[in-house]
Amino acid sequence: MRVATSALLGMSVTLSGLSALAQPGPQGPAQPPAAQQPPAQPLPAEPPAVQPPAAAAPAPGGVAAPPPAAQSPAPPEQAAPPAEPVPPPPPPPGTAAAIPAPPPPPQVFAPTAEAAGVAERQPLAGWHGSFFLRDANDTFRLYPKGRMHLDFYSSFGSGVSAVRAQDGGNALQPRFFVRRARLELDGELLKRWSFKLDVDFGGQGLGNASGKSQTSAAPAGSAPTAESARFAAVQGTSSSASLADVWLNYSVVPALNFMFGQFTSPFSMENQTSSNSITFMERNIAVRSFAHPEGKSIGLMAWGDLAGKALSYGVGVFGGDGQNRTGVDAPPDFIGRVVVRPFSGDKEALLSKAQIGLSARHGERDQEYVGYDYAPIKTGQGYTLWGGGYKDSLSRQIHVIPSGAQNAIGGELRLPIKRVELRAEAYYLANNTREAVEGYQLGHTERLGQVRGLGYYVQLSAWPLGDAFVTGDPGTSPRPAKVDLSKDLGKPKSGLEVAALLSGISATYDGASREGAYDEKTPGAEAGPGTDLSVMQLGLAANYWHTKHVRLSVNYNVYLTPGSGSADNLLRVPGNTSKGADPDAHALHELGTRLGLSF
Repeated sequence: MRVATSALLGMSVTLSGLSALAQPGPQGPAQPPAAQQPPAQPLPAEPPAVQPPAAAAPAPGGVAAPPPAAQSPAPPEQAAPPAEPVPPPPPPPGTAAAIPAPPPPPQVFAPTAEAAGVAERQPLAGWHGSFFLRDANDTFRLYPKGRMHLDFYSSFGSGVSAVRAQDGGNALQPRFFVRRARLELDGELLKRWSFKLDVDFGGQGLGNASGKSQTSAAPAGSAPTAESARFAAVQGTSSSASLADVWLNYSVVPALNFMFGQFTSPFSMENQTSSNSITFMERNIAVRSFAHPEGKSIGLMAWGDLAGKALSYGVGVFGGDGQNRTGVDAPPDFIGRVVVRPFSGDKEALLSKAQIGLSARHGERDQEYVGYDYAPIKTGQGYTLWGGGYKDSLSRQIHVIPSGAQNAIGGELRLPIKRVELRAEAYYLANNTREAVEGYQLGHTERLGQVRGLGYYVQLSAWPLGDAFVTGDPGTSPRPAKVDLSKDLGKPKSGLEVAALLSGISATYDGASREGAYDEKTPGAEAGPGTDLSVMQLGLAANYWHTKHVRLSVNYNVYLTPGSGSADNLLRVPGNTSKGADPDAHALHELGTRLGLSF
């Protein structure tokens, strides 16, 4: 009986081992879908079957020994890796796929690190110190702009009321006047390009103001007589649109830009200050009528700012014949200006915005091709003190024309200290001229002369009320318009500016100093007219700036011409030209106001 029981226990152990071998191995991780499976690899040969252990002998004393624990089978060997890279397994169930987002398109006007956080909420159009319109990628920006200068002019002094209309008396009467009415469009594109288009509809000149302008001397084929002349409409309107600024700029780096088109020439701080922000309603007589009367010209200029604007420069080649006049001869003008701000590195310094500068110009005028008149000397309200021409001893009208070398050089100084500012400039020029009879300005020359002398001004201004220097720094025009949408504009500035001006011209004109015979009425002739061109401008100004966009101005200027009306001075004030001329009249007073808007 005991033997039979032991045999039955051994058979049970053997059957349990065989049953364990027949069960499948442990489950591994889930395999990728069939579409992502690598090619099937051959499986390795199965290992030999494990034999179950023999039944244990019964323990002495008739107690059976417990059966040994079954051994777990070893896991199968890993297959060899495929030759090609295996795609990553899918994410665990319930998680989103980690697909990297595509990079954003590059921006032409790349935002600063400060601006990057607000780039998404920056508007595509609106107002941020200037009107702007841009595309979503910031590739193109447009800045609509404009300016209106609405003036009132009045003149007084000896002989003013006695000047007849046919002698130019209309220009001395009190009048309202649209001095400037400009539509402007600035823009930036493709990061490095910028442009400006500025059309002026102001001026409101009178056509045939004196009533002497003829449309024809006689019908075609007829000899002119005193009765055959036909005249233009007297005091007709002559307003028309004209180009003020039109240019395209390419920026290599802030220190190197190239500007091509018609714009303010790089000569003189006063000349390169925008008419929107000049202290007086018009530029002073020394710069506007003597040192650089052309103001704007057509050409190519290289310009830039270095070391945080510690040094600024502009130098270019220009046609030299003035605004809206295409080049009439081959020789160009070379014009340049450089400005140094020696204390600009310390923003807290008392003289951090002090500057000194130098301007120079050289050009030539070919007497065979240039026939336009030499620039006249005019007051701020447009009265002509010296027009250059005269009638000779044969009653022929003589024109003074630029001819030969045209040279000018001078310097500038600006000292802004807290709420007070001093500006000063002085320029010496030597411009060669020729004289020709009216109707024969081209191809005929009577004599060769020269204008030479000094133009200067000193201006002192202060900001007694409100904010100081609302209009910014002078002498920085032209510059491409820019709007930084990431910058906080802060509180708008407004303030009262008062200023005093001393400006003058101390020069001479000798009509035949270089070559040719004098007529008895030619300036410089023995016992004839003198050669002096002498005038001094004294001015006072008060401007209320309601931000830099709106101004209300009152200006008073007096022009003193010592010796006018005699051989001592070629300039003439109204008292020297009216009927019954007063030889002691040497002054012209002008009072004007301006309501200006710019945006």
